[in-house]
Parts: sequence; structure tokens; C-alpha cells
Amino acid sequence: TAFPQLYFSELAALVSPSASVKNAANANVMEAIRKIKMRQLYNGGVMLWENESSEHWWTSVYAAHFLLEAKKAGFEVDPSLLNTLLDYLINQLKQKRIITYYYNRNLNKKIAPKEVAYSLYVLALAGRTQAATMNYYKANSELLSLDSRYILAAAYAMAGDKNKFREILPSSFSGEVSVQQTGGSFYSEVRDEAIALNVLLDVDPGNAQVPVMAKHISENLKSKRYLNTQERVFSFLALGKLAKAAASSDITADIRVNSKSVARFQSAEVSLGMKELGGSSVELVTSGNGTLYYSWVAEGISVSGAYTEEDSYLKVRRQFFDRFGKPLNGNSFRQNDLIVVGITLEKSVSGAVENIVLSDIIPAGFEIENSRLRDLPGMDWIKGESQPVALDIRDDRINIFVDLTQNRQTYYYSVRAVSPGVYRMGPVSADAMYKGEYHSYHGGGIVKILP
Repeated sequence: TAFPQLYFSELAALVSPSASVKNAANANVMEAIRKIKMRQLYNGGVMLWENESSEHWWTSVYAAHFLLEAKKAGFEVDPSLLNTLLDYLINQLKQKRIITYYYNRNLNKKIAPKEVAYSLYVLALAGRTQAATMNYYKANSELLSLDSRYILAAAYAMAGDKNKFREILPSSFSGEVSVQQTGGSFYSEVRDEAIALNVLLDVDPGNAQVPVMAKHISENLKSKRYLNTQERVFSFLALGKLAKAAASSDITADIRVNSKSVARFQSAEVSLGMKELGGSSVELVTSGNGTLYYSWVAEGISVSGAYTEEDSYLKVRRQFFDRFGKPLNGNSFRQNDLIVVGITLEKSVSGAVENIVLSDIIPAGFEIENSRLRDLPGMDWIKGESQPVALDIRDDRINIFVDLTQNRQTYYYSVRAVSPGVYRMGPVSADAMYKGEYHSYHGGGIVKILP
């Protein structure tokens, strides 16, 4: 998410015009650079998660792209970090791998991994063009997905060969709709077209396909209920470049609630809350030239504490046990009780669902005591415990990052009841980070801790 902040700090300043915005963006970029360095392995590749034993190809090429642009933007990037990462990409390209690509709902075919074209583009951007490999895939274009053909074409343009750019560039982004993935290269319909438009804007911003693709991406963004990081970032990069290049606008707008004017937009952002927008009818009445953008955002917890329980392809459930494995029923506990929390995750789809975050919001009277119970005495009743990919423990919740490879997996951690009182307990949730339609929310309520 630091990637767009390299380019669009001025757009961020429009959203939040405080002097700290640019400094915050710079800090985020520098922290991202630090994390990449910490996650680089001896072979130059970068891990997706901390403390893994192997690198992740898409993460590595994405990190290399980010580092190149960060360097161009004036940030300090360790040359050895970048050079060894680029060397890793070159070595990956030598292997000529083939994967199964899923598209158009129920079709599949064998193609080169999507990391191939992206790596070739990033290497060309770095001045380390792999001409022989590019020519191989140009001659075997049936091995490339639709978005990869755009990216390979852009790699040729980046290397200065506009003739081959025009030869391989598809005439339109159509005919192939990738089936969204939860791992690997995280491809999806939105991400693929957004990354294709992003590279096209870098090498041929006046191309006639640009407005068509931008409109298509915008429509897809509006129709999707959930957007993952890859979809958000590449869409923002592509559409942000268009917004930045747009002609200045003199548009104004009157914001009306129940036909009564509550605010007027002229040039600076207008931000309104429920107090102003609490009516049943909201209108934006514009005048002048240009395009006006607005967003409607709701966040937080409802006053009543209500939420929607639902299982969509995933099913998550939470259960409490005492330290000896006896299930605890009801919602009352004694101060100083040790409570073992078991979180069970199931799926109703075939195949693995990768990169799921389980988030358990705990009541304020609990404190997380131990996130790994395997080595504690008296816990031998725990059987078949699954191991998470990563953990993120906070004051009010625990986030458990997992890959769901079995139909049912269970994770355990312990809490201590520390403060007597009556507390609200949030639901336990499961969300596939790269496919938001896969989710489950269950089990909020009230917890009593007795002295």
C-alpha cells in the first residue's frame, strides 16, 4: 500500500490537506523499503511473510518494481538490495515454468506464470533488458495471458523497441476474464486490467485503448463489493495517473439534503458526517466544467452493537475451553480464569484458499496470555492443531494468518480474565484477503467476568 504514495502525495494532500500528509507518506515508503530488506533471503528473493523459509516470486518482482520507483522518486535504496533482487528475477526467468491458468469461469489452459512478463518489464525498467527471453515469449505468445501480453509489450517499449511493442500489444482488453485467485500471483479480472493499463500509461499514455480500459476498470470497481490490496493498488496507480494528467477543472457543486443546501464544493474537499447527511435524500447539483468525484464511507461499530452473521464459502466458529479441555458454555467467567480459545475454520469450496486472516476481537476484560499452547503443561488434550503462517497480536484482538488447505483447521490461543465487569465481545471473523467474497462472521455477544 506504500506503492501509490510514491507518486500521489499531492493527491493525498487534497484528501487530507495537513502538512503531515507528505511526511506520513514518506515514512510509509521508507518503512516499506526497510521491510523488503528484512524479508530478503540469501538468493535475493523476498518472503511474503516474515520468518518464512522460502521466497515468493510475485512479492519479489512487486518489491523490485517498488524499489525502482522509490529510487527514482529520491528515496535511498541500498544498491545491493536492488541488484540482488534483480539477479533473482533473472534466475527465475531461466526456469521456463508452466502453470494452470483459470479464466472465463470454467476454462483453463497452460501458460507461463504471470510473474514472467512482470519480471521482464521490471528488468527493462531497471535497464537490464532480457532481450532473448522477451523474444522467446513473443514467439510463443500462446503461453501468455491477456494482461501478460500488455506487460511484455510495455517491456519492449521500455527497452526502446516500439515496433515490437506495437506487434505484440493486444487490440483490446477483452475475451479473457481471469478467475480470482487467493494466492500465487493474486490475479483477478480487476487487477489484471489495472496492471495492464498502468504499464500502458507508462509507455504510451495517448493510446486509444486508455480511456476504454479506464472506464472498464472504474465500472468493475463499482460493481465489486470487495477489493483486495493488489486490485486497490494497481487501480489507484492507473486511475491516479489519469487523474493527475487531467486538465484543470472549474467545477462546483451544491450538496443538498432533502432539497436543502448543507454545503458547497468549490475547490477544496468537503467532508460531511451523519449530522449533515442524516436526511432521506442527498443530491449533488454541479455547475462548470470538469469531473466531480465523491465517496460515501461508513465505518466503525453500530450503536446497537448489531452485525450480520454470515458464512460465505468459509465458516469460522469460536469455542471456549478450560485449561483441561472441558468446553465452557455460557458467557460468565471468574476473575483470573485461564481460558483456551479454539477457532475452527472450514471451507465449502474445493481446493486451497490461501491468505485468510482470522480476526478475533476480545472483550476488554480479557488479556491475551499465550498465542502458542503446544509447549504448556496440561495442554496435551489439544489434538490436530493447525499452525498459522503468521500472527499479529494487539491489545483488543488477535489476527491469525492462515492458508486453508484442509476442509477443517483449528487454531488455539489462551486469554486470562483479568477485570470484573460486563463487556461486549466482538464476532470472530475470517476473510480471504485476496477474495473478499470468501468470508465468515460469527459469535459476538456479552461476556461477564465475576470477582
